[in-house]
Amino acid sequence: MNDLPPTIDAILESIRARVNGEVQPPPLPRQDPLPAEEPEEIDLGAVSLERSGMTLDGLMRQMLEPMLQRWLDTNLPEIVERAAQAEIKRISGRG
Repeated sequence: MNDLPPTIDAILESIRARVNGEVQPPPLPRQDPLPAEEPEEIDLGAVSLERSGMTLDGLMRQMLEPMLQRWLDTNLPEIVERAAQAEIKRISGRG
């Protein structure tokens, strides 16, 4: 499997295709009905959200932040370079 993240162009093309209805999103996984009684607290492995006071939003942010930072470190220089070149062409009248 390819370990490289998708390019921004590939991401945008995927979004455009879904918005235009060219690609159907994958079907949602089947979910079993909820049990009659829900547990008092949500325990995700060693992380107990109720005891720690952390919200699900905070947990997701904590998990996604390092991945987003790696993606930005890898892709941001190229994105900025392309944007700068396009702006230079536009301003200089060569675009």
